[in-house]
Amino acid sequence: MRIFLLCSFLIGSTVFFAYQSLNQFNNALDNLSASYTAVQPLPNTTEITSLISSSTPVETDSSVFSTSSTTPDISVAQDNTDPNFQLIFKPNKEGVYIGCTYQISWLASTTIKSLETTLVDAGTRKPTGPVASGLAKENNIEANSQGLKWKVGVVWPGEYFISISNVNGVAINEKSRVFTINEMPRGLEDEEQKNLCEETGGNLF
Repeated sequence: MRIFLLCSFLIGSTVFFAYQSLNQFNNALDNLSASYTAVQPLPNTTEITSLISSSTPVETDSSVFSTSSTTPDISVAQDNTDPNFQLIFKPNKEGVYIGCTYQISWLASTTIKSLETTLVDAGTRKPTGPVASGLAKENNIEANSQGLKWKVGVVWPGEYFISISNVNGVAINEKSRVFTINEMPRGLEDEEQKNLCEETGGNLF
C-alpha cells in the first residue's frame, strides 16, 4: 500500500512538473514571437523609391507660383468727369494773321489736363492738318497755365473755326465762332508785324 501511494505521488509530481515546463516553454515562444514582430527591419532604399513612384502624384496649382510678365500700366488715368467746358476764342473783326500767336482759353468746372483741337475750314467743313494749321490735335495742358497758345500756320486765307472734340478723355462738341485767317502783308518790318499781331489780340514770337 505504501509503495503504491509513493508511486502515485511520484507519477503525479512528474506529470505536474512536465505540465509546468511545457506551459513555460509556450510562454517563451509567445514572447519571442511578439519581440520579432515589434522589431521589424526597415525597408531598404529600393523599396522606399518603389513606394514613392507608385503613389498617386499630387497636383499643384501652377497659377499660385506663376508671376505675371505683363508690364504694369503706369499711364495717368483720365478724369472722366463732365468738365462743363466752354471755349473762349473771339478774335476781333479783322480776324487773325498767319505767323501771329494767339491765346486759346476756356471756362471749365475742373482742371483741364488734355485737349483735342482741330482747325476746320468753315466753307468745306474739312479739318486742316496740324502741320499746316499750327494747331496740334492732342495737347497736354499744364495745371498752372489753363490756356493754349496757337501760332497760326501757313494755310489758305479764309474763314475757319476751332473745334474741341475731347477734354480730359471726355468726348465733347465745342466750337468757336467763325473767324478770318489773313495772310501777313508782304514788305512789313518786324516791328510792323509785331504791331499788327498785337492789334488783333496776338503776339509775334
